[in-house]
Amino acid sequence: MRRFVRLGFASVVALGVVALAVPATTAGAGGVPPTKETITRHNVVSDPDACGDYGVVWDINLTSEIWTFFDDEGRRVRTVAHVTEDNTIQNTVTGLTLPDSPVNFVQTVSFDPETGLRESIFIVGTSVNVRRGDERLVDRGPILIDGQTFEILFSAGPHPIRELMDGSSDIQLALPGFCDILA
Repeated sequence: MRRFVRLGFASVVALGVVALAVPATTAGAGGVPPTKETITRHNVVSDPDACGDYGVVWDINLTSEIWTFFDDEGRRVRTVAHVTEDNTIQNTVTGLTLPDSPVNFVQTVSFDPETGLRESIFIVGTSVNVRRGDERLVDRGPILIDGQTFEILFSAGPHPIRELMDGSSDIQLALPGFCDILA
């Protein structure tokens, strides 16, 4: 069962500020300082049957600056990633290829310091941004996901792509969300 809570703009802004401010204050005066790394990834996700008569290829090119925060005992408690992507989606039969760009979001992952397991994933920003003429497919706004089950706990904003993945981390499940704009 999906549990979506629609939040007003002020509540969403407050949640985002808290999510970004908390990591900066996680380590105490004598705590372990945060680390920072930059990664780039290229990932191609495809499904030849995503839309019935044709498939979808999602070519994802991302750069992520990741800050990792620790508690006083050196255990990871949170990561904050600023992710930018320059992607394309493609209809496998017609060859129609559309840009999915610009994509820009912040993803905060909270960890249980005792077990090291993900507790929650909080995402703010634009995860999908596809245009075809006057038609637009956008997945954006705050979304809170359970770190273990990947169930969406709340969503504020249109999330037609992420909602297809509700309860899973399998990005291939999102591909049918591109069918209408690629038709």
